[in-house]
Amino acid sequence: MNKSLGLVAAALLLGGCQYSATVKDKASHSYRQLQGATLVLNTSLEVPAGKARVFLQNGGPSTQGSLLGGGFDQYRPHCGFEVDRVDHDGFTIRAGEFRISRVQRSLQPVVSSGKVQLAGLRLDGLLLASGFDGDGSAGYHDGYHLWLDSADQPEVLRVSCYGVYAEQPDLYPPTLEEIRQALGGTAEIRL
Repeated sequence: MNKSLGLVAAALLLGGCQYSATVKDKASHSYRQLQGATLVLNTSLEVPAGKARVFLQNGGPSTQGSLLGGGFDQYRPHCGFEVDRVDHDGFTIRAGEFRISRVQRSLQPVVSSGKVQLAGLRLDGLLLASGFDGDGSAGYHDGYHLWLDSADQPEVLRVSCYGVYAEQPDLYPPTLEEIRQALGGTAEIRL
């Protein structure tokens, strides 16, 4: 009896780990479950050599706007299709259908450093003390990982969609409409 009770408890706990996030739908003023939905990629996407993802913003691939060459304007919602490796000379994600197998909430920290100040104290050529001062302010991207399944393209892992770069309390994940705007005609989510 105790063994059976333990198995039931373990199953319930593991079932709780299968949680899938919902996405706000502004049109219906409710939250939508995307797990089990279909993502249709209407246009093939090229992942650059040595990279694991390609960003979409305003309906098409984005290669400008990021200070660090990330490929998107971080002050607008964006999505990134991700593959399982970076050891390639360029990778094509072919147009096709993918099942959204899981939706996972994701919070990505983005650290920016302001002006850097260095200080040191030397006495007779010997460095006695040094210091570093920068503001190191941090903001975040709040969003979702939409995990994808495809028998034809198992190397395509997921599409990750994020809202605008912000600090608390202005941080929020993208709505379903903002995700659809980022994907535009390149991809669509069918519920």
